[in-house]
Amino acid sequence: MKRRYSCIAIILIMCILSACHNKKEESVSTSVNDTGVTTEASNDISDETRKLLELGEYDDIELKGDSRDVVSIVKNDQRFLFPECKVLSVTYTTFSENDTFLSLNKKEVLELIDLIEESPILKDGDSLSNYGVKENTQEKYAKICIVYKNSHGEVQNVWLNTFKGDVLHFCDSSGEDYRIGPNKKLVKFITKHTGYRVLSTADFDKIERIVVKYNNEEYQLSAKKTEQFIKAVKKLDKRQDEFHDSNLTALAYTSDRDVYHIKAGVGEYSENDIAIEGACYEGTENVVRLLEK
Repeated sequence: MKRRYSCIAIILIMCILSACHNKKEESVSTSVNDTGVTTEASNDISDETRKLLELGEYDDIELKGDSRDVVSIVKNDQRFLFPECKVLSVTYTTFSENDTFLSLNKKEVLELIDLIEESPILKDGDSLSNYGVKENTQEKYAKICIVYKNSHGEVQNVWLNTFKGDVLHFCDSSGEDYRIGPNKKLVKFITKHTGYRVLSTADFDKIERIVVKYNNEEYQLSAKKTEQFIKAVKKLDKRQDEFHDSNLTALAYTSDRDVYHIKAGVGEYSENDIAIEGACYEGTENVVRLLEK
């Protein structure tokens, strides 16, 4: 009889443990959002997004509001409206710099979101000349990426990817590419916080010395090579929109006590292209050779 009771007790204990385990698994796979609706949390983050988050994350920056969706960005009166979410990070990339975390405070992050939401969506095929932008205006490359987690726990990205005048390309997490603007304040915010600048050909003579960084080593160009570099690069005036940098970078120090980034790599039109801050030039084999050790 005692043995029978012992077996029953063991069975009861196993049932209780199994029930507790199942309840724990259920609590891990679900979460309750602010509206009280239980939803599945998603941890499916792409490698690209994971690398961006490794550069830095914000704390306690949330977007709230009854008009916001709980899942994704929506069009609201021909403007984009972010969902209820937690903003995780903002990074940027330019011709001369790789993905870099933007150390913004909470007020600045919210200002950036407000400026995006205030920008009207341009109609498909609408000419930029209707907005005071000349068709031959140079497109500037300064890619902003905003990573956020919506109320369902899904991590999503949106991009501000290049701009002409005060009109910007806006890409949502579905890959759709829109034009928003014109918004002078938004462009000013981006250029200010990303340090976006263009060293014009008229200012190349201001370069006093160039320090090359290559394979974790640094060396300074000789005065003769610096002079040759300036002379060669002044002849280049064609710019392009796509640039894929290599591990060869340099810093140009000017007489204005300013520093400009230089990168050499593969561009859209040539295997040897060069980017100096915001401007990219093609066919620069001779210039790139001057930067090589």
